[in-house]
Amino acid sequence: MLDKEPIEIVENDLLALISDKEPEGKTIDYKIETIGLSDGDRKEFLYDVSSFANARGGYLVFGMEEVNGLPTKLVGLPKIDPDREILRLEQIARDGIRPPITGLQTAAVKLSTGNRAIVMRIPKSWNPPHQVTFQKAFRFYSRDSNGKYQIDVEELRSIFVLSTSAAESMRLFRIDRIGKVISGNTPVKLDAGAKVIVHLLPLSAFTAPQQIDVQHLWGNHAPLVGVLGGGGSPTMNLDGVLLASLNRPAARYAQVFRNGCVEVVTGFSGEANSLNSLPCPAFETAFIEHLYRGKQLFGSVGVSPPVAVMFTMIGVEGWNIATKWGSSAAQFDRDPVIIPELVIDTFDGIVQNEIKPVLDMVWNAAGSVGSPNYDQNSQYRR
Repeated sequence: MLDKEPIEIVENDLLALISDKEPEGKTIDYKIETIGLSDGDRKEFLYDVSSFANARGGYLVFGMEEVNGLPTKLVGLPKIDPDREILRLEQIARDGIRPPITGLQTAAVKLSTGNRAIVMRIPKSWNPPHQVTFQKAFRFYSRDSNGKYQIDVEELRSIFVLSTSAAESMRLFRIDRIGKVISGNTPVKLDAGAKVIVHLLPLSAFTAPQQIDVQHLWGNHAPLVGVLGGGGSPTMNLDGVLLASLNRPAARYAQVFRNGCVEVVTGFSGEANSLNSLPCPAFETAFIEHLYRGKQLFGSVGVSPPVAVMFTMIGVEGWNIATKWGSSAAQFDRDPVIIPELVIDTFDGIVQNEIKPVLDMVWNAAGSVGSPNYDQNSQYRR
């Protein structure tokens, strides 16, 4: 169950927690009842939620009996309106914790008894530490194998430092990789000319040592082919697993690093380079596909959100954006064009909607007000 999103969880997953004797601790907590209406009940709930976000993330399961931290019986929550209860719990979490925790996911699980259990997934935070501010509590909590505990001053200081250093490490990684592409120090020789670089960087790669199973990905490389949009056979290298288009020099490649980071670099065709035009909607649909398939790849290798999405263009100074209606008059005024990172907290979101801010900034960088491929409701209508 701990590898699933709440919406995917069924009754058998919850029963398996009992048969497997999955104890409460760092990543899961059981509640026989939902949160009461008293201020004390709300505070305890907020302490639980914030403690998961400040640690590794985890699950709250409502409707599960436990004895000494071990689940014993799945009873569910009788006589509740599941949709209303989910809204209430998420509203309490939004109003009582600062900064707000993004990416909360909650779902009701129908049981054979007719009752519903509720499962809430709290992601590891991108922006810790989170403080419970309800009723002026002003407390910070985290978790270990014994459950939640109040953070002391020294640990609080280390969380602030870790949060700052993780973000800085991501930016340094990006800068280093951009420099390598500009200098031609890439895993395969690429076509000359302008290029687009997409980085998908999981927070977990920069906050805790991790190694994905690159041999598994090498043997089951369909997700990697999807990220690249086609390609040849995968190749193992020192960094991880590489997939590149067959021609040499190559038009594009995708590199999956051993820590779970993904880099996709695409060169432009000779026609695009000769016209000094970034083709649209081709670049938008490619970026959407990289992120959509990247989410699937992360799921296949066990990488969880949040993920920073970074879009960079090199060699496009003086270029415009070309559509089927003609080329824009405005041009990119710098090189490289580094679009600020976008953080996604769940793999369930609609990619076209998630990356609208990034696409708008690309058009802004070329002197336009935003992507013309969204309607007035911010829906993608290419």
